[in-house]
Amino acid sequence: MNACTATPAYVNTQKAQQSGENFFIQQFQVSCLGQFSYYIESNNEAAIIDPMRDYEDYIKFSESRNSVIKYVILTHLHADFVAGHLDLAKITGAQIVLGPQAVTQYQAKIAQDEELLPLGRAYLRVVHTPGHTLESSCFVLVVDDKDHVVFSGDSLFLEEVGRPDLASKSSGLTTHQLASLLYHSLRNKIMKLEDDVILYPGHGAGSSCGKAIGAGTVSTIGEQKLKNWALQNITEEEFVKISTDIPAPPQYFFHDVQLNRQGANDLLNIKSKVTKPLSYQEFAQVAADGALILDSRDVVNKGIIKGSINITQVATLASFVGILFKPDQRIVIVADEGKEEITIIRLLRIGYENILGYLEGGFDNYVRNGGEVQQLNIVDLKDFLDTKDQPQNHVFIDCRNPPEFKTTGIVPGSLMIPLFQIENQLDLIPKDKTLHIYCRSGARAKTAATILLRHGYSDFVLIQNAGLEHIVKEHQIQVQKVE
Repeated sequence: MNACTATPAYVNTQKAQQSGENFFIQQFQVSCLGQFSYYIESNNEAAIIDPMRDYEDYIKFSESRNSVIKYVILTHLHADFVAGHLDLAKITGAQIVLGPQAVTQYQAKIAQDEELLPLGRAYLRVVHTPGHTLESSCFVLVVDDKDHVVFSGDSLFLEEVGRPDLASKSSGLTTHQLASLLYHSLRNKIMKLEDDVILYPGHGAGSSCGKAIGAGTVSTIGEQKLKNWALQNITEEEFVKISTDIPAPPQYFFHDVQLNRQGANDLLNIKSKVTKPLSYQEFAQVAADGALILDSRDVVNKGIIKGSINITQVATLASFVGILFKPDQRIVIVADEGKEEITIIRLLRIGYENILGYLEGGFDNYVRNGGEVQQLNIVDLKDFLDTKDQPQNHVFIDCRNPPEFKTTGIVPGSLMIPLFQIENQLDLIPKDKTLHIYCRSGARAKTAATILLRHGYSDFVLIQNAGLEHIVKEHQIQVQKVE
């Protein structure tokens, strides 16, 4: 399965195996968004927690187990993806459930704190944990009067907590006030669970919903009490200071919250509308009319279409698009053959629906028709580091994120300009020098280079599928530490 399909990550957790026939849990993982969703079943009744917009896998999985989906649950109104709750409920007849204080523009059960939702021979107990958002809630699986599992949504992650700055506009509270709410939710609700309760979070490493989410997909309350900074013996003031020291959220987050509150378009209808093959002439016309050309190809050694932005399938395509471009941006796609649909699905997952279609035949068709091509100068590691004994004419640019600068250091003397700030800091980037652009793996560097090409830069070098780690390992350079 594609790494960005809602892929089952576990078939029976250790705890589910111990419980015999009373319950079953399946975790689904969408790695490119760092997102987890869940199938919970007891006695042929099932609940889906935080489903992705492309919902088909949940239905297929339920059918394979001969279960009936009773509930579709949102732990909160999500900001980083468009949920599939409306389509799932429409198709299966399931009831949509959200926690206390949720406000929606569609019919849903707004559960009460500590309410029990019957599920076969088990219950899901609603635990209201405001802070990430006002309606944020955890759902505890109760079997035989014992708490077995907590689905914590974005209230608690592995070694991190949810960011408290997403609901300040809708709630009327400040980010600091929301952080204070989260501090008390953790201590008065989550930390009161027994240490052996299994913790299933809403996100893993790579998600922008937390500042520094730890690796892994599952934990226990006891383990997090030991490892998670937010559950240590710190004051409310200390917690607020740490949790609010976080970069601004991606611009699309507020767009997605609103879509999840009001209800997004039917997935199959919008997907059918935008999955449209375009001839070269049609493609050239929409591009000339100002549509953004999104090139999702992984390998661009043959060049790119003039004016296009390369964000590869290898990269977290949806997140990059959501940070770099506004949700109403008109987009036309150039993809590797057979990957047009997954590119479109990734965009629809974050609510980007202004897709005009994709170039039929891809890049090769563009070239055959005489389209103008720009080259990316991709070289090996040795040539990348070569300043030809004229270092004054060369500038290294590290386009990773600030936490990465501090963790691993940089190539000495590099300009530190995160990818998402490139267009805002063009005045720092000289056009009369050779630019050596790098990141962790090479994907962000290619995106940065295509952005710079659109602004008239042409003298730069990149490394193919390599970054700082490879530079240090292969050439044993001494990195410059960043405080």
